Amino acid sequence: MPKINPSRSTHHINRHTAENICHSIDFAKNIGLPLNLYVVLNLDEHGTGMEGTEIFRRVRHKFRDWLNRSLKKRDITPTPPAYVYSHENPANNPHVNWMVHVPAFLHAEFLGKLPRWLERSQGTVRKFDIDVQAIDPLTDKALAKYILKGTDERYVPYLHLQDYASPQGQIFGRRATASPAIGRKARRDAGFVPKLHRNNWKRRAA
Repeated sequence: MPKINPSRSTHHINRHTAENICHSIDFAKNIGLPLNLYVVLNLDEHGTGMEGTEIFRRVRHKFRDWLNRSLKKRDITPTPPAYVYSHENPANNPHVNWMVHVPAFLHAEFLGKLPRWLERSQGTVRKFDIDVQAIDPLTDKALAKYILKGTDERYVPYLHLQDYASPQGQIFGRRATASPAIGRKARRDAGFVPKLHRNNWKRRAA
């Protein structure tokens, strides 16, 4: 089990990470990988002795491997997984918010696999450990603001989070990020400029 550096802890999401997540959500829609499922996983740190960030890392790896296999079986060229996430730990209740792209034809299989991935990653799945909801691409920015509610209070007005912001506890390990498929480098390589291109997907869908 990888060790979490005890000095690497945070009490909030920094501004650059919050901006990265917002831009990644827009970019995902523009490259045909909209983040279409919102998953909340309650993480059993106390029962496992692992940090929630390590438990979720294991879940993500199982998801990535499954997605690759599932696409290859259907003769579809695999693409790197597209997602954003944020860890929270209010009142000693560790959980993760995960906005992820899952092809529509794999939704049912994903829902069946998810409890097994979590059980294998933390040893158990409790009654209310998993919640999954569909994401409306027209309102996903409101959801983004919700999962970014633990952002550094200095940047709450700048990011328009006043209706959402609240302290979300201490997290050891990476608190929040976007996957490489939709992260900064991918956007830069694609020439994606959020202010100019974020609504291109609407024009193509019209």
